[in-house]
Amino acid sequence: MPSFQYRARDRQGALVTGNMDAADRAQLEASLDKMGLIPINVAAGGKKATLALDKFFKKKVPQSDIILFSRQLATLFSAGVPLTRGLFTLERQMQSVEFVEIIKKIREDVEGGSSFSGAISKHPKVFSELYANMIEAGEAGGILDRVLDRLAFMLEKNAENKAKVKSATLYPKIVIGAIVVAIMVLMNFVIPKFAALYASFKVALPLPTRILIALSRGFTSYWYLMMIAGILSYFGVRFYVSTSSGRLNWDRVRLKMPVFGPLILKAILSRFARVLGALYQSGLPILQSLDIVSRAVENRLIAAEIELIEDEVRAGKSISEQMSKSSHFPPMVVQMVTVGEETGNLDMMLDKVAQYYDNEVDTTIRNLTTTLEPILLAAIFAIVLFLALAIFLPMWDILKIVRK
Repeated sequence: MPSFQYRARDRQGALVTGNMDAADRAQLEASLDKMGLIPINVAAGGKKATLALDKFFKKKVPQSDIILFSRQLATLFSAGVPLTRGLFTLERQMQSVEFVEIIKKIREDVEGGSSFSGAISKHPKVFSELYANMIEAGEAGGILDRVLDRLAFMLEKNAENKAKVKSATLYPKIVIGAIVVAIMVLMNFVIPKFAALYASFKVALPLPTRILIALSRGFTSYWYLMMIAGILSYFGVRFYVSTSSGRLNWDRVRLKMPVFGPLILKAILSRFARVLGALYQSGLPILQSLDIVSRAVENRLIAAEIELIEDEVRAGKSISEQMSKSSHFPPMVVQMVTVGEETGNLDMMLDKVAQYYDNEVDTTIRNLTTTLEPILLAAIFAIVLFLALAIFLPMWDILKIVRK
């Protein structure tokens, strides 16, 4: 379909420019008229080459663009701007060419009679199932602007936590990388020379030295096998985690990991409370809300427990009753949910729970480097001690032989 560049005026007389695909000029002008625009100039040509290049490289839509899209669309919609007009405005403002095309398709679907949530659900790689379901709830309840604003906040918080974790673990990553490089240099260049020196004296070597020399020989002689084994192990673990039982076991291990396990659980509890509160406030039925939340927490073990809660609620019991039986929902969360159910302010109580665990996550992330430093120091001390014993113990035996 040909692409056209156009210049038009809106009903307030403001100049609007952009690109649009259409079968001919007449169809383009008809589309502009539907958007309340009066065309001034239309010329063939557009962003075809850029789009083709962008599709070739398969660029991923940045999370920041989705946050910006949600926040700005909420502002436009709350100001009384029609949805199609708001989408058209954002279509011209986004930097990602691929995202521009997606917004354009969503706008065209909406203009063709589709609901906003239905149009969004056609792009699952960009908009998650949670996003589409919350939009659907916002449309049904007439609070689309509030839902979009809440979605933007949730996405911002998630992106902020990921950035904080990356920043907090940067130092440990650098230290671990330096240790790996140092060990590789020792195994390849230093240990073989010491091994040759010790062999010339024909003395019995202590156990740490024998272990180190064996590791060095294995590393230098069979490095390619070790690399193949590492690659196969990586893909094997990825395949196992992609299975249902593997993902469940991996999620269970993640929650039991030292240092990171409590952080992951706090982040999951925050997400659970915020998403459930948002869905409940949007007017979605509690059973449907729990079903969506079970897929939004991104942990199969917690998801299974939420599904049990859903079954109990379907049987006529309260949410807090089943939550109290779980070892992953702390008593404070259960009590807040109980109060929310009794007072009819469940969304407010869940929001307070989310705020509490957001603060807990922030505090844990801030202290992450301090927590990891003793572990790193202990690991470095153990490695240095092993290397020192392996290298210098035989020297003392050699010195005894020389003195004799």
